[in-house]
Amino acid sequence: MNEYPLFADVFEEADQEHLVGFSCGDTDFGRACTEWIAGSDVFDSIRRGTTVWLYRNEAGNVVGFGSLGPIRWRWPLPDGSYTHLLIIPMLGIDERFHGQPPDVEWRYSHQILNHLIYEGRKLASESSHSIEWLLLMVHPDNPRAIRLYEQFDFKLIPNVTRAAGYVVMKHRLNDEAG
Repeated sequence: MNEYPLFADVFEEADQEHLVGFSCGDTDFGRACTEWIAGSDVFDSIRRGTTVWLYRNEAGNVVGFGSLGPIRWRWPLPDGSYTHLLIIPMLGIDERFHGQPPDVEWRYSHQILNHLIYEGRKLASESSHSIEWLLLMVHPDNPRAIRLYEQFDFKLIPNVTRAAGYVVMKHRLNDEAG
């Protein structure tokens, strides 16, 4: 089996110069993803406590990025009590690396999600708050992303949408059933 490991580095302002030519694709959500990492939104998110990672391959190419941060939302959605949760505000893969590498076990999207879930579990266990859920939002017209998230046990929260019609998916951070 060929190995295609990614290396995660915490994103810093100087890293934006490494994103020249980076594009998550030409769909509306692909452009939004590219604009998020290449513009000021990434820094707004970091100021709110989000950690952002750039993922590089062995050749040093930026393959993608992922982010993870704390959030206080009503739980259960849409109108429960406010509670502490974790969220993946944005993640993306450069279109040159979509569907790569061919070995599904080493697929870059899988490596990035595995890393974000690992970091989410670590953050939840270190938090002074009880954090049970990792959330993300995805455009309902992006079935490829939804299928990917479902492979990682993210479940669609029925009848809940956020800004611009994005649906919300949840992933339990601990191993207990429920």
